[in-house]
Amino acid sequence: MRSERQNPPASIMRSDALYQIAVGMWYERTGAELPFSDIHVALDAREPKPDRPNLTFAVDTTRSPFAVASGEADLSFFNPSEFLTMAYRGVGPFPEPLPLRTIAVFPSWDRMGFAVSSRTGLESLAAIRDRRYPLRISVRALDTDTTRFVVDEVLATLGFSLEDVESWGGSLHRAGTPGDRSRLSGIEDGSIDAVFDEGINAWAHTALSHGMRLLPIDAEAGRHMQDLGWRVGPIPTSWDKALDRDVPAIDFSGWPLYTRADLPEEIAYRVCKSLDASRSRIPFDSPEPVELADLCNDSDATPLDVPLHAGAERYYREQGALR
Repeated sequence: MRSERQNPPASIMRSDALYQIAVGMWYERTGAELPFSDIHVALDAREPKPDRPNLTFAVDTTRSPFAVASGEADLSFFNPSEFLTMAYRGVGPFPEPLPLRTIAVFPSWDRMGFAVSSRTGLESLAAIRDRRYPLRISVRALDTDTTRFVVDEVLATLGFSLEDVESWGGSLHRAGTPGDRSRLSGIEDGSIDAVFDEGINAWAHTALSHGMRLLPIDAEAGRHMQDLGWRVGPIPTSWDKALDRDVPAIDFSGWPLYTRADLPEEIAYRVCKSLDASRSRIPFDSPEPVELADLCNDSDATPLDVPLHAGAERYYREQGALR
């Protein structure tokens, strides 16, 4: 018996199939290795006109702000919002301000966790330096990962580095994702002493239940990161019953969707209109249904420190979504 389900137009099914294949190939990775470089999926406009631009959408990498600013790409995501803030300000790894604007910020509450096993006796990040402790630390595999920037900056403020830890007899476990199975296994069997990473929902509950503690960010490191545009917020006691106090941490919230300042206003407007129409089909990193207002206003889950594009702001105002 034929299904009564109504399929979308054939061209949409074919386009969606290509997208799903591309995403699956990109995500099926362990460590840092992939047998290819970038993947490009082209959607033909059917009636190309030389006076109208092609559009290129890119996923978040540390290269994407430069690509968007130069016009090589037109739309990209970043994780977290604060990395985009650095690009807009021209600080950290960005030698000059980039002309970028926000289209939307997808809600994603997160913190950068610095967890260390209680068996080490370490009660602060500075104690790692003071004791020259040979920690076995799990970090993200790619040196260019945004989490590695945070780790390097925080430790440098305290006067040491991951390389120093290795020279003291420690080692690095390189995880492809926050919830990498090898990381979780290492936490459980004790072969990993510490985890420095975001995505705490994927690993930190396991860490706390296996004798690790989340170390607070030292005040000096917190001030340095705030100077670069990063927020500092608590991991609250309500997040896990093992916490007996709020833990000050570097914020890692928000997935900004962004473009360059001179993208034509009508294109930015249409991006927002399409995003709004697609909200019910988009898998958001949020426990609650995401309303349009959740995508365009500053909150703990959606830090908005880079201005909205004029076309995006016009759409949100017309819909009454801006607070």
